[in-house]
Amino acid sequence: MHSLDVYRKIHMYLPDDYLFSNKRYPVLYMFDGHNLFYDEDATYGRSWRLSESIERHGKEMIVVGQECSHEGNERLDEYSPYPFYDSAFGAFHGKGIQTMEFFVYDLKPYIDAHFPTSSRREDTWIGGSSCGGLMALYAAAKYSYVYSKAIVLSPYILPTCNSFMADIAQTYIRSGTSIYMSWGAQEGNDMHEFVMETKACTDIANLLLSKGVRMQFNVKPLGRHCEEDWDKESPEFLHFLEP
Repeated sequence: MHSLDVYRKIHMYLPDDYLFSNKRYPVLYMFDGHNLFYDEDATYGRSWRLSESIERHGKEMIVVGQECSHEGNERLDEYSPYPFYDSAFGAFHGKGIQTMEFFVYDLKPYIDAHFPTSSRREDTWIGGSSCGGLMALYAAAKYSYVYSKAIVLSPYILPTCNSFMADIAQTYIRSGTSIYMSWGAQEGNDMHEFVMETKACTDIANLLLSKGVRMQFNVKPLGRHCEEDWDKESPEFLHFLEP
């Protein structure tokens, strides 16, 4: 990652016949790549099992997942576009812009040059959960000329909601931008936190709707903040990615 002068592992899913099919595939770029495919790679021992879901639902696509930093709380810094303070983790400068520079100017050109992708905006998507969900939301708004769709699961939005709203209010978003956003009632410590998260997501969604963004919501009464529950959502968000 030239913008941060660090190395990151990239985890990919490719269709079995990608070398011989002569097809060009849409690409879903994602954060926390180590949590996407295999339980043995996942931080908490349970992945999204995303490759299994893609094959089970008959989707043809490439997934490119960037592994996050595992040094202390550096993930929170690299996956936030704005400075913020969290009572549990402390103060952060917010290196999300540098992270997105890597995605847009290093990672995507490399993937397009070395794999059979459809590089069109219509076939270029981004997604993530928690801090990665925040980054996917940010990318859809600030880099809408690159990404046409975003999957935003359980976004870690409360500490930076005001900064995000102020920034997006001044941002031009290309037409044809679509966002799938979900969150669950059992993600926080109590119902008050769920109410606050719901208000933040709703306020952001109303702002994005006013700018012509198509929104799809999935508010989950039993939804938890974990890979197992994000795996369970795969039928909904994979269907959302269809033309």
